[in-house]
Amino acid sequence: MIEVKDLCKRYDGRTVLDGIDATFQTGEVVALVGPSGGGKSTLLRCLNGLEPFDGGSIRIGNDVLEPGRVRAGGGRVCELRRRVGFVFQQWHLFAHRTALGNVIEAPIHVRGLGVKDATELGRALLDKVGLSHREGAYPFELSGGEQQRVAIARALAMEPEALLLDEPTSALDPERVGSLVSLLARLRDDGLTLVAVTHEMRFARELASRVLVLHGGRILEEGPPDQVLDQPRHERTRAFLGLGQVSPPSRVVPSLGLGRTGVAPVFPAASAGE
Repeated sequence: MIEVKDLCKRYDGRTVLDGIDATFQTGEVVALVGPSGGGKSTLLRCLNGLEPFDGGSIRIGNDVLEPGRVRAGGGRVCELRRRVGFVFQQWHLFAHRTALGNVIEAPIHVRGLGVKDATELGRALLDKVGLSHREGAYPFELSGGEQQRVAIARALAMEPEALLLDEPTSALDPERVGSLVSLLARLRDDGLTLVAVTHEMRFARELASRVLVLHGGRILEEGPPDQVLDQPRHERTRAFLGLGQVSPPSRVVPSLGLGRTGVAPVFPAASAGE
């Protein structure tokens, strides 16, 4: 279980996370959604110590991340990161390694597995993500969807308890999104905790058990996908989903013979990038 209490993060005096409280249960799939600049990716990066923060705490099992420099009992930081894997938006595969080479790198150099055992593990994971036939391909020879699957296999090679995914559908066409949802659903069924930042509502609806809406560094609302995505309570959530409109004062528009006024719908502007 991951427990976040009163998490605060500031960049150059600007508050990015403003007192976040959240819990991610074992085996749960949580989608973080909301307007760009709301703090979603920053929260995700804080969860396994990739980003320091200024206030509050993050507890992962018995390990606690504290404000400032990442502190989880010295050498235990690496252990914590083994338990909480991360799949980056741009995947960041090693360009000079094959698909298999990318997957076995950490098991050999971090977990201390022998080459033979790591290779067996790597091949099993590539098979799990449907890429056993591409183990010898280099990143430049792989499609975007294939690179993403290698990145997921690489994260799974550390045998994490939870997997964090930053915009996993951002570079995928609709067909590939469906394939990714199917893959992650299998991982969910295996008991892996998944926390994903996404702007793809289909992804959130089909995979997540819970949706958190972030805006302005705060959680506006949370709940099951059908509740949050179909019947949101907060006006800003409705605007983000295109279910409601926030309009300026009406101005008269030439009626073109219809005798009506027109009001231009305006959504609240999102803040700067995360």
